[in-house]
Amino acid sequence: MRESAVPGPDEPPPAPPLPWTARRRARAAWRKVASLVPRKARSVVLLNLVTLVFASNISVVKEAETMLDPDLFNVLRFTISAIPFVPLLSKALSDVQVFIKGVELGIWVAIGYLAQAIGLVTADAGRTAFISSLTVIIVPFLDGILGAEIPAYTWFGAFLSLTGVGILELSGSPPCVGDLLNLLSAFSFAIHMLRTEHISRNMKKENFPALVGCQVLVVAFVSAVSFFIKCIIQNADHWTLQLQSPMMLFGTIIQFPWMAILYAGIFSTTFCLWAEVAAMRDVSATETAIIYGLEPVWGAAFAWAMLGERWGITGFVGALFIIAGSFMVQILGSFPDVSGGDSYHMST
Repeated sequence: MRESAVPGPDEPPPAPPLPWTARRRARAAWRKVASLVPRKARSVVLLNLVTLVFASNISVVKEAETMLDPDLFNVLRFTISAIPFVPLLSKALSDVQVFIKGVELGIWVAIGYLAQAIGLVTADAGRTAFISSLTVIIVPFLDGILGAEIPAYTWFGAFLSLTGVGILELSGSPPCVGDLLNLLSAFSFAIHMLRTEHISRNMKKENFPALVGCQVLVVAFVSAVSFFIKCIIQNADHWTLQLQSPMMLFGTIIQFPWMAILYAGIFSTTFCLWAEVAAMRDVSATETAIIYGLEPVWGAAFAWAMLGERWGITGFVGALFIIAGSFMVQILGSFPDVSGGDSYHMST
């Protein structure tokens, strides 16, 4: 016998349907449009956006460090980026594997960011962008150290890139310690890229926020420790440790480059770390390196527009060598058996 749809006396009346609000309609429409685009294509677009943000970050940080101590800038930047992830810390601590992997990635990111920030004090922003592009050469070399065969075109691409760096050093300002720190940053980011690919493909997607949170919190902690050690070494005679009236302290804080701090903290750190982890589930380290190869082009454009940096013909020739070497290694590396022996691949 068919049951009645009328609720009994002891049953609560059915809840009214939720109103189809404009927000829900927009979300449903977005999901429908996104479903038409392959997931890997969305990840590629996301990594291109990350490349653009990374390239702009170099000029933003360079400009901000003319107004604020680099270590203090890093403390503020990474503290702001870590705040949204504090509630996720308990989840990360409850999963030992997520915590350990997040701390490992955070250490590599911390070295990369801090070395780049300190290097920008003396190095040109445009040159820093091109030195950072050596990451796409360092990635296959490190992979080779871990057991992958390094074919001849990789050596040739490395030679082109190193020649480009040498030519680039002859243009603009003279070579400086900042260039070495930027090279250290490139090595650190290369290791981070390889480890991110491996970890993201062996971890559930719901653990990504906790993983990124661990990275950001580690970077914030390392930058704070670095700043306080610097203050101790300088005998604590800097303005940050002097007694000031509340009005003087407020006036000093107001003069901070807050727009640059917020941009670097929210977009260049939090967004980029999350986007990289999410996208590299679908995009390999090789393909990611190809996309990141565009960073020096964007970086030079931002340095030209924001900082007025100009290169002579020598600088442009060096830049072309770096781009040619990077793209040759990564594009040829995406084809199997190009060297006639075992195919080169990024280790996962």
